[in-house]
Amino acid sequence: MENENAVVSEPGLRTFKYQVLYNKWLQAACLAALVFVIYYVTSKDSTFNNQYVRLADAFLNGRLYLVDAPDWLELARYGDKAFVINPPAPTLFVLPWVAIWGISANQVIICSAVGAAAIGLFWVATDQLRWRLPSRVAITLLLALGTNLWWSATDGGVWMFAHVSAVFFLMAALVETTGKNRPWLIGILVGLAGLSRLPTFLAFLFFAYTITHGTWDRRSLSRLVIFGLTLAAMVGLYLLYTYGEYGTFTLGYERGQFVSEPQFSKGLFDISYFPRHVNTILFYVPRFSDEFPYFKPSYLGLGLFFTTPAFLYMFRADLREKLSQAALAALLLISIPLVTYGVTGYLQFGYRFSLDVLPFMAILAASGMRRRISRLALAVILLSCAINLWGTLSFNKLDWIVWW
Repeated sequence: MENENAVVSEPGLRTFKYQVLYNKWLQAACLAALVFVIYYVTSKDSTFNNQYVRLADAFLNGRLYLVDAPDWLELARYGDKAFVINPPAPTLFVLPWVAIWGISANQVIICSAVGAAAIGLFWVATDQLRWRLPSRVAITLLLALGTNLWWSATDGGVWMFAHVSAVFFLMAALVETTGKNRPWLIGILVGLAGLSRLPTFLAFLFFAYTITHGTWDRRSLSRLVIFGLTLAAMVGLYLLYTYGEYGTFTLGYERGQFVSEPQFSKGLFDISYFPRHVNTILFYVPRFSDEFPYFKPSYLGLGLFFTTPAFLYMFRADLREKLSQAALAALLLISIPLVTYGVTGYLQFGYRFSLDVLPFMAILAASGMRRRISRLALAVILLSCAINLWGTLSFNKLDWIVWW
């Protein structure tokens, strides 16, 4: 009788195993864990620019400002008080660990975990987009190890953590909009991306399309209103935060110590800054030397397509696809404040501002590959991974970097 029961239950066991093995969330968790191990092994030991750890400690003690902040931190300082210039959303990831470990919490490890989790979320989104398995694997590999998300997640400093946090929330919004597509939740997630990196508030254009699917009936418009009101509330939350800090509704960046530097001679944003960004994005190359390894990355950055050659496939994207149209529109809109900002993001590997549009570049690159990974596409993806391994190790482990 026991053997008969075992035979009867065997199909049910096979079904259970199938459901477990092919569960997209379990796959995502395993993938994120694997990426985290790679990030952890290649990361810096710690960062001096741990503003989010210190801000989390301030929050836990009922303050918006830092006390006794070290001189090397980039802050807005007023008397004995100092304020973190960057928006506060990345602190959400740090708070639990600071509650346990205090300001000795390791911001680099936390940042690496957030970056790895973002890759897991992208895997779920590609499943919901019904991409073919080879494309899902290839584009996910590209984002995890073939872009400067790898270096940013393993650097963990305040600027890079902000980018990684924004990528995480944009990926979460992509999962939601390709899944249950609840406009209020998408608004919160895009808002949290914006509260990590302000330019990503402009991703609203992409998600407005995915929420409505390009239709303009009454139901779609009501969903769009819900999304818009939720996102507006998140913008209002940031303004209230800045008012709590400074007593005015102004950007924290306007009060930074760096605003008096020559790079900002015409203010934080100006069209005259555009050429310096074009130069960085297109023409910054590795610096050659007579010493091994004979070429080294510069702290000033590396051109986007030198960092990730696979993104050249964006120029082959099929713009007849509505999703590609929406991704391109969001990329262009978000890029406006990026390429008119006074500095190009130096002290970086690659062009770090590109991370603010990373999900949209991934969608366009996948479209350019026609979601069929040819041998050439795979070779370019693997080349991108090799370049980013070189860059990450150069910064974090080997000191193969130059200042010019």
